[in-house]
Amino acid sequence: MEYIGEHLGIGKIGNLFVILSFVFALLACISYFFAAKENEDAASWKKIARIAFRLHGLSVLGIVSTLFIMLMNHYFEYEYVWHHSNKEMPMRYILSCFWEGQEGSFLLWTFWHVVLGLILQRTAKNFEAPVMAVIALVQVFLASMLLGITIADVYHLGSNPFTVLLREHPEYSKIPLFTDANYLANPAFDGRGLNPLLQNYWMTIHPPTLFLGFALTVVPFAYAIAGLWKKQFNEWLKPALPWTFAGVAVLGIGILMGGAWAYEALSFGGFWAWDPVENASLVPWLTLVGAAHLMLINRNNGQSLFTAFFLAIISFLLILYSTYLTRSGILGETSVHSFPTAGMAGQLLVYMFCFVIMGMVLLIIRWKHFPKQTKEEGIWSREFWMFVGAIVLLVSSFQIIFYTSIPVWNKLFGMNKAPLKEVIKFYNNWQLPFAFVVTMLIAVGQFFKYKNTDIKQFLKKIGISFVVSLALTFLMIYILNFNDRYFSILLFSSIFAAVANIDYLFRVMGGKVKKAGASIAHIGFALVLLGALISTSKKDIISQNTSGKDVSQLGKSYSNNDNILLTQGDTLKMGKYYVTYVGKRHEGINIYFDVDYFTKDENGKLVKEFSLAPLLQTNPRMGNVAEPDTRHFLTYDVYTHITFADMETLQEKEANNKDEYAQAKNHTIKKGDTLFSSNAIIIFDSLSLNVDKAKYQLKENDIAVEAHFQVLDIKKKYKANPIYVIRDNSIQPIESRVDELGLKFMFWQINPEDGKIQISLQEKKSNVRDFIVMQAMIFPYINILWIGCIVMAIGTILAILERVRKK
Repeated sequence: MEYIGEHLGIGKIGNLFVILSFVFALLACISYFFAAKENEDAASWKKIARIAFRLHGLSVLGIVSTLFIMLMNHYFEYEYVWHHSNKEMPMRYILSCFWEGQEGSFLLWTFWHVVLGLILQRTAKNFEAPVMAVIALVQVFLASMLLGITIADVYHLGSNPFTVLLREHPEYSKIPLFTDANYLANPAFDGRGLNPLLQNYWMTIHPPTLFLGFALTVVPFAYAIAGLWKKQFNEWLKPALPWTFAGVAVLGIGILMGGAWAYEALSFGGFWAWDPVENASLVPWLTLVGAAHLMLINRNNGQSLFTAFFLAIISFLLILYSTYLTRSGILGETSVHSFPTAGMAGQLLVYMFCFVIMGMVLLIIRWKHFPKQTKEEGIWSREFWMFVGAIVLLVSSFQIIFYTSIPVWNKLFGMNKAPLKEVIKFYNNWQLPFAFVVTMLIAVGQFFKYKNTDIKQFLKKIGISFVVSLALTFLMIYILNFNDRYFSILLFSSIFAAVANIDYLFRVMGGKVKKAGASIAHIGFALVLLGALISTSKKDIISQNTSGKDVSQLGKSYSNNDNILLTQGDTLKMGKYYVTYVGKRHEGINIYFDVDYFTKDENGKLVKEFSLAPLLQTNPRMGNVAEPDTRHFLTYDVYTHITFADMETLQEKEANNKDEYAQAKNHTIKKGDTLFSSNAIIIFDSLSLNVDKAKYQLKENDIAVEAHFQVLDIKKKYKANPIYVIRDNSIQPIESRVDELGLKFMFWQINPEDGKIQISLQEKKSNVRDFIVMQAMIFPYINILWIGCIVMAIGTILAILERVRKK
């Protein structure tokens, strides 16, 4: 069938750019390889290579532009556009659509490599040819990920973003919608839309920052390979060092942005969950930090060369491994971030092992040519303890990646080891000793001198910081009521790291901020750990259920210990607050649940403090997603999210259930007992045998007992008189209604011995008040963490600027 209105031309243009991107990347790689030989033809090859890489960059820009045009114009005939966007989605999320899928994220990664490559063409100087040969080879592999071609009808190479939906999935043509040749004009035809978890402003800035961080790891890798290749074992360090610190800064900021996104937009109640994909981005950052510090050591005394090479290389290889974990589908259900496999596992493995072999083989065969160390570092030297710190980071990384890779070990060795239980507790327990050692090294490291340190002078300089930190730690333990000795030890080391570096900044460096990037970055890192430690270990869940209604009836995942049920209009105590569920409101695809928070003044009167509006983002295709709302204070945050809600509006309820009663609830009561409906208080007054049988058309032999109830709402008092009737040895009760309140009573049984009766109570569904189940928690001193993030970023950027100035 020939379909009407399909924009096939733009897809062909996009495919042309994909092919050109691959071809020019391959040409640039080959040309730079020959240019690196430094013979009489090297200049010509370098000229060709530069032109080829720039044409590759233009081709990548062409792919990006084409895909953006397709997304903005809703060309749903293309699978990528149909799969990741729809007409209802705000245009501000087009960026999120662009990199939500495999193809878009590979394209984003490729784009950043182009930007870095173009800068390196101008700055790498003598290292341009070997460095750019490596980067161009990386681009060959990334470009192949977008080819989407089938080889010999067997192997599918890459996944193309310009695939036409009905060409890729001919089986869809049997769907009634697609039997119409003009299906694009059908108002009912729309895209699947963006994953609701990604419809957040953080997703427009977090992925490009993170992928720039990923891309930056290739530069020290390429310099390290170039140094091994050209036997320039020390020369590569100086130009690579600013790039390494840039990678530390940007990748670190990207990871922290992910934590902020999780805290603001995800409802698991925190900023870090040790998810496998979170781990896979953290691990290369840790090794890159180690590489940067070892490169500093080598710059000063030529030591730790092998380890500097190894960490620079392994950081990029770990990025490739994290790509395999994320995109091969091997993580399955163990991560909320993982992509479906899309048949690319084999290609990803080839990509990874190509560079693993390149890096490790070169490192092994060149090791014997490394300059010999003149002497070992002294135990009281700065370089010795920086080396120890780098090794600690490497071991920490190994522990994280080993357990993150359980699905890989299962597949590789035919095991069936279950995923970790209590993941957060497991990793926290393992990483706590590493964090302690690192923070202690951060505290004392800068007080050591290169080569050798007078230990008496060292102890004198560090003593003040140690005593102040110890005093602050005891004060914090008292204020926060810390009772975990291991957490208390980490609390001390984090405070010590921050205080010692502040002391070093002002007492040793004289407050010269421009030259104190390392100290400022260390202060920031210590604050991040300190804020994370306090806010998570002292997190207080305040949403214990005080409603009197059992939320566990909603399901196993609901506990009265941490979920509060709020009925609209009621005010309940929650922690130090009193909370009222005001109601819900619809805004586009979001349903906001307004909750007011009150405290009592000195007269016992409730005073409104603030309001929060956690929301549910509705998505019929992918499921609804809860997003939290948080009130920020100087010393704590109040964090809330919805765990259960009735999605119908009041108007819908009234329309759908105008005369329908909810399921009856049975009660066994005695005289004087009180019952509660959603809108009234019900008091059992008495029983009476004086029933007007004529009024109720009862027979003379019928036995009848009338129950008298007072029914009170805020405005008025009503009466309900259900009757218990026995006729011919069968029970035939007569109901009583209070129509004004939508209540119906039925009197089922009486026990003459204790005077207790059984009644059933039903309410009209339209009269049942709305309710929500909410979780709320307090994160104390979490602002320390966010301040630490900013300080660490500023310090790292200052360190980069200082390295560039020295270079």
